Amino acid sequence: MKAIKLIFAAALTVFLAACGSTPQPPVQLQKQLLNAEKRVGIYVDVIEEPTTNIYGAGCLLCYGVAVAANSSLSKHLESLPTSDIESSKQILLEGYKAKAGSVEFIELTEQEFKKLKKFKGELGYAKKDFRSLKESKNIDVLVVLDIATHGAYRGYTNYVPNTDPQGYVRGLVYSVDLETNQYLQYLELDKKVVVEGEWDEPKQKFPGVTNAYYQAVEQVKETINKIFL
Repeated sequence: MKAIKLIFAAALTVFLAACGSTPQPPVQLQKQLLNAEKRVGIYVDVIEEPTTNIYGAGCLLCYGVAVAANSSLSKHLESLPTSDIESSKQILLEGYKAKAGSVEFIELTEQEFKKLKKFKGELGYAKKDFRSLKESKNIDVLVVLDIATHGAYRGYTNYVPNTDPQGYVRGLVYSVDLETNQYLQYLELDKKVVVEGEWDEPKQKFPGVTNAYYQAVEQVKETINKIFL
């Protein structure tokens, strides 16, 4: 599943400086293209355990120092259940059930993703050619939920932290018309919640960070729910 994770992580990049690509803007759900005859398949990529996500530590040694400095927080976050963030998929399921005829969760293997070719389309079209899934999965619309990272966000300047940990969820949710490979909906998820009070007290329990993380999860779930309003 690592290859699948890399594919979806690439779609989350805000800009691709190397090739000068224009970022895909949000696409509101095209409700008029959904009806009782449409078959919807929802794919949820593997949701890893929450952890501390380090940004800005500009060298390998800097990153190693930052990871070590936050090891207690990471250990705590990694002990938290993923059931709350995983419940996001039920929001998608219920939302699409109200808009389409047949809706179900589907499985996709790493090999299936490797077989998918690049799609040369304009903005508004998926970068991978998902159209073959129409026949292989017997669906008309593919919905993807990818929670790329979650837990805590902490910014660094080389060795030095420039932010306290914040509750954090980053991901992507989109749907693709398997007839045209066009996005029917596209939305990047990026929620950060500032911790109230001292983030590292009491030691190794981190109630402030934990609460901020769960607030970020709730904000993501609310955002997903608004897709269908």
